[in-house]
Amino acid sequence: MVGLRLLWWLCHLALVLPSSSSKTRIVGGKETTISEVPYLVYLRQNGYFICGGSLISSRAVLSAAHCVYGSQPEGFTVHAGASRLDQEAPVVRNVVMFHTSPSYSATNFDMDVALLQLQEVVVLTPGKVATISPCRNPPEGNAYARISGWGVTRENNREPAEQVRTTMVRVLPGAECKISYSGYGQLSDSMLCAAVRGLRDSCSGDSGGPLVYRGQVCGIVSWGFGCARPSFPGVYTNVASERVHEFIEQTLRRIGS
Repeated sequence: MVGLRLLWWLCHLALVLPSSSSKTRIVGGKETTISEVPYLVYLRQNGYFICGGSLISSRAVLSAAHCVYGSQPEGFTVHAGASRLDQEAPVVRNVVMFHTSPSYSATNFDMDVALLQLQEVVVLTPGKVATISPCRNPPEGNAYARISGWGVTRENNREPAEQVRTTMVRVLPGAECKISYSGYGQLSDSMLCAAVRGLRDSCSGDSGGPLVYRGQVCGIVSWGFGCARPSFPGVYTNVASERVHEFIEQTLRRIGS
């Protein structure tokens, strides 16, 4: 894809691809198993894979607002405990409600965060299904954090991966992040950047998935220009930013998790 990597666009493009032929992967990643990332889940809409997410309570999944924007929860399911998209997940839950911030912008992806409220609680299973806590403090600049998902291995690919993949990316200091998109995109306090420039990055299909630092989810895959381009790092929703963290905490209290 040329230009802006509108991850929401390819999420919805995935709706035309049968899940049995999915092959999307993280750029520069390696295959792993769900036992290494048991908090990782994926979303399907009417049976088709669209995005990733993180189980942050037994009744709530953290994902990106652009993954559910303009949709209704009917037909959405959350799948946990599976390493592969072509295997039946041991845990499948219907979604009863989307919680998105009224400040979410579909234009510049400010506050690109959503909580998906599940119809039934998820029973946790050691080594298979686990929750992960949202960050209270953002990763330090130049720290390395883990991304995982089923997103494409290169930006012109169109199919999601059968096996989950993972890699480590560098969290850019705020000034470096802003300079990277100066004149190209509008970054807000709800965003952070991470990548190993030209080598490792999240990509289409990874949307909504977690950026994990010190055992907490600190970012949500949101947007970027292309995938693993040297000049343009991936942009993530900054979970520890004041506005995002407050929204998550308030929503969890409403859900009752």
